[in-house]
This record gives sequence, structure tokens and C-alpha cells, in this order.
Amino acid sequence: MDSKFDFKELMKQRHSARYFLSKPIPEEILKEIMSTSLLTPSWGNSQPWNIYVASGKTLEEIRKDWIAKNKEGAKGYSDINAGHRTDFSERCQENMNKIMKKFTDAWKDPNCKPLWDANIVLFNAPTVVYITVPKKRTEYNIFDTGALEMSIMLAAKEKGIDSVPAYEAIKYPDIIRKYTKVPENEDIIIGIALGYEDKDNDLSKIRSVKLTLDEACHFYN
Repeated sequence: MDSKFDFKELMKQRHSARYFLSKPIPEEILKEIMSTSLLTPSWGNSQPWNIYVASGKTLEEIRKDWIAKNKEGAKGYSDINAGHRTDFSERCQENMNKIMKKFTDAWKDPNCKPLWDANIVLFNAPTVVYITVPKKRTEYNIFDTGALEMSIMLAAKEKGIDSVPAYEAIKYPDIIRKYTKVPENEDIIIGIALGYEDKDNDLSKIRSVKLTLDEACHFYN
């Protein structure tokens, strides 16, 4: 293990980093992370995913178009329906409101400009990972994607690399396809920004509140 963390500590230390240093991640480290993540189990061993890793010049071209698209005021049109906050359960909405309140309280800004500015530049991440599944799929394939997503983030944290999964990173899929080889018969399900967190950035001080054991777990003997 490259990390000093045991698994519980690894889980505690992994968090959504919302602004990164420009320091690149070595390609051999990225390959190790992805190789480890591919050990993730899947429904019936279907392994529905493909992983596309954008760094360097490719990501800078994506980021340039991303910034321009956002400045146009273009709404997102991701491959899968992201839904609206009101589509979520009451408890989910309460949890989402808790983290947004932390942002708005920190800057006394109902529009939370620092967060949106970070979103637009893809969190200044040196690498963004895109996970896709075929358009011909079941709902369990989306479930599998979530498992792979967490594997990537934990494998990254073990290497000292921070992460944030974000809708922002996939809301303009045509830009991603313009600079990568993601085919039209695959849907881009999630984007994960990877990098070394800029700990001096104010966004790095925000942490979400997790459900407690009593709130989320139900034991029957």
C-alpha cells in the first residue's frame, strides 16, 4: 500500500475536492488506479463499462470549450437524465440542502459564485475520468457504474490523489466526444475529476455531513 491509511481511514479521508493544483498526475499512476478499479464486481460479471481518461492537451481543449459553453449560458444536456432536485426523496433533498447551505453560508452568496466558478473550469483538475456504458443496458449497469466510480476514487486516494464525481463534468457530452473516442452507442454516465487538492483554496474547507449509522442502517436479529 502506498498510503498510510487502513480502509476505514481511507474512507474518512476521501472527500469531494472541488479545486485542484495544476500539478499533473503521472500516467503510470493513472494506469495503476484504473487497473485496480477494474477489479470491481458487476451484475452477472457483465462489466458494462469503458473508462476514458483525459489529461494534458486533450483536457485543456475540453476545458477551453467547456468554459466557452458555460459563458454562453448553455444548460446541460447530459446523455442520461440528471433529473431535478424535486425528483429526489425528501431525505435526499434535505441532505443536498445541507451541503449547499454550507457553501452559501461560507460566502453569504445565494448563487455561491466560488463553487460555480470552480465547476466551469472543471475544478482546475489535471485529469478527468469519464465512465460510459452501452446504450443497450439495464438499470443494474448504472448500479455497476457507481461501484466502479467509488473504486476509482478509493484507488486514487490510496495514491494520495483527490477526487470529485460531478454532473458538471459530463453535462456537454458532445465536447467530450469531440476530443476523445467515446462512441455514440455509449452513454457518458459520470465524470470524476482527479488531482491534488489545492488546500489553500476556500472550497477545500467545505465538507459534507454524512448520515449516521442510526439514520441509514436498520438491523434485524
